[in-house]
Amino acid sequence: MAEDEHRFKTRFRRRFPQYLGASAACMGGFSLGCGLGWSAPCVELLKSDHGYGSISTNVVASLFPLGAALGLLVVPFLIDKIGRKWTMMYLVPPFVIGWVLIAASISVVPIVVAGRMITGACGGMFCVIAPIYSAEISEKEIRGTLGVFFQMLLVIGVLYAYCCGYSRSVVTTSILCGISPILFAVLMFFMPESPLYYIAKDNMEAAMSSMRFFRGPDFDINPEITAFKEQIERNRTQETVNVLSLAKPPLLRTMAVALGLMFAQQFSGINAIIFYGETIFKQTGVEMDSLLQVVIFAVVQVIACVISAALIDQLGRKILMAVSSFVMSLCLVALGIFFIVKDQNPATADSLSWLPLLSACVYILAFCLGSGPIPWAYMGEIFPPNAKGVAASFAAIFNWTLAFLVTMSFSSAVDALGTALVLFFFAVICCLSVVFVIFCMVETKGKTFDEIQREFGTLSAN
Repeated sequence: MAEDEHRFKTRFRRRFPQYLGASAACMGGFSLGCGLGWSAPCVELLKSDHGYGSISTNVVASLFPLGAALGLLVVPFLIDKIGRKWTMMYLVPPFVIGWVLIAASISVVPIVVAGRMITGACGGMFCVIAPIYSAEISEKEIRGTLGVFFQMLLVIGVLYAYCCGYSRSVVTTSILCGISPILFAVLMFFMPESPLYYIAKDNMEAAMSSMRFFRGPDFDINPEITAFKEQIERNRTQETVNVLSLAKPPLLRTMAVALGLMFAQQFSGINAIIFYGETIFKQTGVEMDSLLQVVIFAVVQVIACVISAALIDQLGRKILMAVSSFVMSLCLVALGIFFIVKDQNPATADSLSWLPLLSACVYILAFCLGSGPIPWAYMGEIFPPNAKGVAASFAAIFNWTLAFLVTMSFSSAVDALGTALVLFFFAVICCLSVVFVIFCMVETKGKTFDEIQREFGTLSAN
């Protein structure tokens, strides 16, 4: 037992730079989480304190994911030109400027809209680059764990934004959220570039220096360096991948799985609940401060992501994703039933006042165990190097476009159909996602990039 503990501590110390590098990159996820979480406390304040109408608040809330989708259009042109690290570093100034626009001009809707678009664009770019960077610096045994770091820091960012909402000021909340990109820049500045990127640029000295930083000075890095070189050489013999190439076999299957997981994530209803969390809890009529409820909601997200990071490299991606979707469907059904009871029998609903918060907390627990982190971590694993920038960006654009549509239409759908029916729709999608995961998703736990590509059939194409 003591020997096992000693071995674990020794291995952890050696791998600590990998954990540190992934944490630094995924602070971009924290910045993204601040932008996502900003809406829940601020939507109600925009209405009550700044005279925003329902259309204006919907636009301000939903343009963040639209900005994320648009920002991703430039990722393929930057990530392989200037590298993973410096693409993220160059996002910091516009990210801060976006928050300054929101804080300084809260009474001018067009400027707030511009600020939300800019912060959304920067956050969306982080959601592709940070998982790729984390996957490329990590050993296969902990790649899943480090992949979850992005979602974990994202939900910590959401929690931070919710807590900032206790200032009861949109300006103060925006200023506090604007600190996050600066924290990212300070941490990321000291991290080396991905060794795979350096190899692609024929800078072997820098690649080996980067690999030694992440593996330790006494670790034999030659096998991994050789594997990366072979991977890059294979890709150089192939034609450049563009968006049209993604529709051709064998990349088509890989792309279909990635898009399927992104669809499952967004149509689980997660962004509707995050963006309108305080509004939803107010509708339940439960006598508890609605902002406190969403803070509890966010704390559960953080706990769930920590659990997911501990389990993903033990249980694997498929089982966590399937269990996550199934449990979310049950929670959405329970929450929908509460709204039906509330409309038809308010007295009975009063006796079930515990159900909305419990259902929402279990829902977010399940989401953060699988459906939240896995699609992003998986995307950093499954695409071959010559397709990674284009394919991952396209999948992320698809994700954020769906997020925009769900967020923009949620309030209107609730008004037209009722909250319960909308929640039941999301529940059905979650059930269908279980089937998709079981039959279509390839397990990547403990596999090298070459082994993953072989299972998808893309290795021979490279």
